[in-house]
Amino acid sequence: MRLASGPFLCACLACVILAGCKDEKSTAPAAVRPVRVVEVTPHRLGLVAQGAGRIQSRYVSRVGFQVDGRLVSRDVDVGAVVKKGQRLAQISAVDYQNKVTAAEADLAAARAAVDQAAPQEARYRTLLGQGWATRAAYENTLKALQSAQAQVQSAEANLRIAQNQLGYTELLAPDDGVVTATEADPGQVVSSGQPVVEISGSAEREAVFAVAGADIAHASLGIAVEVWLQGQPDIVVTGSIREISPEADSATGTYTVKVALPSPPPEMRLGAVVVGRAETEGQEVVSLPSTALLQSGAGPQVWVVGEDGKVRRQAVGLLEFDANAVIISHGLSAGEKVVTAGVNALAEGQPVKPETEVE
Repeated sequence: MRLASGPFLCACLACVILAGCKDEKSTAPAAVRPVRVVEVTPHRLGLVAQGAGRIQSRYVSRVGFQVDGRLVSRDVDVGAVVKKGQRLAQISAVDYQNKVTAAEADLAAARAAVDQAAPQEARYRTLLGQGWATRAAYENTLKALQSAQAQVQSAEANLRIAQNQLGYTELLAPDDGVVTATEADPGQVVSSGQPVVEISGSAEREAVFAVAGADIAHASLGIAVEVWLQGQPDIVVTGSIREISPEADSATGTYTVKVALPSPPPEMRLGAVVVGRAETEGQEVVSLPSTALLQSGAGPQVWVVGEDGKVRRQAVGLLEFDANAVIISHGLSAGEKVVTAGVNALAEGQPVKPETEVE
């Protein structure tokens, strides 16, 4: 049986042509894909902290008597507004008045001794000059005069001490302020230095906040803090951090931060609840559109366009993420170009044509 050679040769020729076309396609270079990119521009992350606090006095004095005694009166209660020099309390002055009387008597006796010794010394000085008295006799009278004069000085000092102690039986306000606590009542025997009344000075007020440990690391002295009344947000004062507690409160784990307030309005009374807001610069970060982030199981990655025009995967540290942007903490350098669109359609080493995205 004889086979027809014509159709067979045509089929072979077609196979050869198809094979040649397949080889051409396999060796053709990959197409350059246009992509949108943004240039990496690092910046400092802005940190914002906000919390509630209270208005307190910068200077709080727990005042007490400088002498011991029985409290006979306390003239102020909590909430009283006092002026400098105003009497706050008084202890019994009987014993201290007796001390003054005794000191006055001692002074009078010492002065009488001087009045007696002075003429005697003058007389013996004259007799010594005329040769009617010995040097030893004159020196004895001189010594008696000097001793009497020393007794006068001692008596005067004791009288001043007794008078001061008598004055200390009245407790006076050291400065203008508000009474925030009382710690002794009439009839009670108090010792010197024992607190009787607590006064918060009204001249300088500050806002005091309890700050969490996560935020205290970014706080520093002098940072500006915007402070406003919780119930009246339109009453605002800009202060600065004056003091940061070096250790956390054992109960709450927070740190006390005090903000000095220059010329606070009258509405910011002692004890008023206020809100403070501070902005600081944090670590250096990079902001990218959220579309730049690769959706893969190998951790956060982005496509970076190399100098050869090809893309490569780059692992990055993701600090914050939302629907519009991602904050990268590390993994990128300034000037690098990151692909922001079509990231899931690219392959490692694929050549691209960057088109800078307008931000």
